[in-house]
Amino acid sequence: MVVCLGLIVYLFGRVVPRISDADVEKAREQSLFHWLVGYFEKIDEWLIDLFEKFLRRFHIVILKIDNVITKKIGRFRREAEKQTGFEIDAKKSDSEHETGK
Repeated sequence: MVVCLGLIVYLFGRVVPRISDADVEKAREQSLFHWLVGYFEKIDEWLIDLFEKFLRRFHIVILKIDNVITKKIGRFRREAEKQTGFEIDAKKSDSEHETGK
């Protein structure tokens, strides 16, 4: 039953963007549930705002995770330099190591 309700909501969500403003006005006048259209518009705006907030917060979480990973990579490089005595630099090519530069 819940799956059916989810399917109905999904199909409704797919069809709503296709409806033009003229169709909405015509439906308001002819429908018995014309008072629901205003609520659906408010709910749609609320959901868009909620999704936007979620995406912004998720973006911040991803940036924090990136900072943690970058710090750990820096620590690994420093530890490797202490253990081996060689500087680890990803930008140096093999030809520079061979010539001694």
